[in-house]
Amino acid sequence: MSRYLAVDFGTSNCAAGFMLHHQPQLLQLEQDGSRYLSSALYIERQRDPDDDEAYLSGSLTALLRQQQQVLIGKAAHQRYSHDPLGGIFIRSPKSMLGSRLTPAQTEIYTQVATLLLQQILQQAGTQLDAPVTQLLLGRPVHFQGLDQAVGDARAEQILREAARRLGVEEVMFAFEPVAAAVEYERTLAQEQLVLVVDIGGGTTDISLIRLGPQLANKFDRNPDLLAHSGRRIGGVDMDIKFCIYGLMSLFGRQSPDLTGKPLPASLFSDAVNIIDIHAQERFYAPASWDELQLLQQKAAQPDLLQRFSTVWQQHLSYYLNQQAEQAKIALTQQPQVQVVLDRVEAGLAQQLSQQQLTEALYQELAGIGRLIQDCLQGAQSRPDAVFVTGGSSAIPGIAPLLQQLLPDVPVVRGDQFGSVGMGLCKLGQLAFA
Repeated sequence: MSRYLAVDFGTSNCAAGFMLHHQPQLLQLEQDGSRYLSSALYIERQRDPDDDEAYLSGSLTALLRQQQQVLIGKAAHQRYSHDPLGGIFIRSPKSMLGSRLTPAQTEIYTQVATLLLQQILQQAGTQLDAPVTQLLLGRPVHFQGLDQAVGDARAEQILREAARRLGVEEVMFAFEPVAAAVEYERTLAQEQLVLVVDIGGGTTDISLIRLGPQLANKFDRNPDLLAHSGRRIGGVDMDIKFCIYGLMSLFGRQSPDLTGKPLPASLFSDAVNIIDIHAQERFYAPASWDELQLLQQKAAQPDLLQRFSTVWQQHLSYYLNQQAEQAKIALTQQPQVQVVLDRVEAGLAQQLSQQQLTEALYQELAGIGRLIQDCLQGAQSRPDAVFVTGGSSAIPGIAPLLQQLLPDVPVVRGDQFGSVGMGLCKLGQLAFA
C-alpha cells in the first residue's frame, strides 16, 4: 500500500498533509509539533582541526559535495542566529527556482530542494502507515523569474527531480490560489464567483474562480478559473525592502561621501538579500571588505560605515532581516514599534511606523492593486466575495486597497498560513483517488 501526500512547498513555510474522514489533515513538520516547516537550511562548514577559529569549504557547492551536516526549519534559524560563521544559511530556496540558472546553479538548487523535501517526507513517514509514492505539489501561477513559462518549466523540473531522487514515483502540480479557493469552497452552500487574493512569502497570485458544492469533487478546475494574474510580490521580498528602507540608513545607506554624493547602494542591498545565495556570497567575499574600508574613507559619516563593517565581520545579515520581519509583523497590530539592534551596537535602535512600512512597500501595494485590476479585467466579471489568504496578507495597506478597488464586495479572511496546504490535501485526494 502507498499513500499520496500534498505539499505546499512554500517560500517562507512548507505544509504537508492528506484527507482523512473528509477533513484536511496537516502533519506535524517541526520537532515542537508545528504544522509549518520554515523553508530554511543551515549547512555546516567543517572546522580546521588545527585552528579552532578557522572554517574550511566555504562555498555552497563544496559543502553539498562533501555532505556536511544540514539543519532544516527552525533548527536552521536557531543555529544560524547563534553561529552565523559556522555554515551557510539558505532561506526561501523556492524564490530562486524560476530564475535564470546556470547548469551548476540548477544542480545546487536541486540539491537544496531535495534536502528540504526529504525532511518533509521523513516527517510524513513517521506519521503515516505507508511510504509516500505520489506527490501533489502546490505552485504559484508563475514562479519568480523573468522568463515566466520557461522559468515555470525550469522550477517544476527542479522539484520533479528532487522528488525522483527521494523515490517518489508520481508528481503532479496544482496552482496555489486554486488550492486556497478549494479550501474556501468547503464552506459554501451555493455557487459564487470568488476573487482569491493569495499574498505569500514569494509571490502574489490573484484568481477569479467559480466555486460551489456542485463543483467540489473536480480536480481539474481550469474551466472554473475565469482569470488569474501573478507576480513576484511576497513577504520575503517585503522584509528585505523594509530592512533596506527602514534600517540600513543606520549603516550609511544614502549617506553622503565627502563630495556630497550618496554612497553606492549595491553593497547595502546585497547585505540583507538573504534569499539570494549569490548576493550573500558577494557581500561576504574579501573584496567586499576592501570596498567597505574604501567607502569608510570616502564617507562624510564614517561611524555609520564602521557599523556596517560590524555587520560584515559578525555576519549579521540574517539578524537585520529578522528584526525587519518582526517589525513588519508587529506593525500589523500596532501603529509603531521600536527595533533594537544591540547585537550591532549597544543602545542602537530605530523607531518604525505603519506609515513607514506602507511607504517602503508602496511599489508592492501598487503592484498588488494592478494584479487585481488585471485579473478582473481579464474575466470581465465582478466577484461575489474576496477570499484573502497567505502569510503576508495581514500587512497594513491590503484592507484599504481592497476597500478602494471593491468597496461593496465582502472580504473573507482565510487561514493565513494553512489555506493552500489544506486545499492541496483535497486536490491530492481527487488527483490520486
